[in-house]
Amino acid sequence: MYPKIIDYLNNCIKSNTLSHAYIFYGPDEVSKRKIAFWFANSILKNKDEKFPAQGEARQRWHPDIFSFKPEASSDITIGLIRQMKKFISLSPYSGTHKVVIIENAENLNDYAQNAILKTFEEAPVHAIIILCVKTLDSIRETIVSRGIKLPFWHSNEQKVVRLRSPQEEKSFSIFDKVVKSNSLELFSSFEDLHSDNKAPAIFELWIKFLRTKFIFNPDKKLFDLLKTSQGIYFKLNETNINPKLAYDELLLNLQNKS
Repeated sequence: MYPKIIDYLNNCIKSNTLSHAYIFYGPDEVSKRKIAFWFANSILKNKDEKFPAQGEARQRWHPDIFSFKPEASSDITIGLIRQMKKFISLSPYSGTHKVVIIENAENLNDYAQNAILKTFEEAPVHAIIILCVKTLDSIRETIVSRGIKLPFWHSNEQKVVRLRSPQEEKSFSIFDKVVKSNSLELFSSFEDLHSDNKAPAIFELWIKFLRTKFIFNPDKKLFDLLKTSQGIYFKLNETNINPKLAYDELLLNLQNKS
């Protein structure tokens, strides 16, 4: 289960190079949660607990761990962040650190995100905050830039591939050629798909393709292209933008990022 991430976090502890903020992102909610509590427990040297699954309830009640997990449909409000700030403002009870774990951090409302950002900037040296989010673009870039980002995606690429339908396989094959081709070939590649699909459906498949690529290569180029594509997809669904203009906007972005 994510041995590289576990090795990295272990090395942070052993070399005393802990960051004040970590951002665990990706769809693997179970692993994010288990490793977050294991990491907190390891920092606090609570040897009674074992990685990764046993004793999570006792970990939650450690006096130097503050954690909360809102319901999927509930916002994380500034009131909870104020509780967190009060918690980290106090000296550690039994060690040298206090650890905060915020699950479903994509639910932070605007006021709570402002408070988190300020906390990141002013956190005491003993405070370590772990945010668990589904995607990096679900929280502000200013928050993302201040934390160590660790991806929690499917560990076996074949599991992702099996989820594709025949139509997706055909589309993904074309998309793969698009990102590798020169600008003169780009538009005709998308035209090949347009005969069978409407523009919003094509962009939905394109975004799914980019997310799959990003799983195994989470670099800034793919992240920026994904954000741009999501913006175009929103325009297609919420405005009367001409599909040709949507394709042109995407292809210009592809050319600029090549």
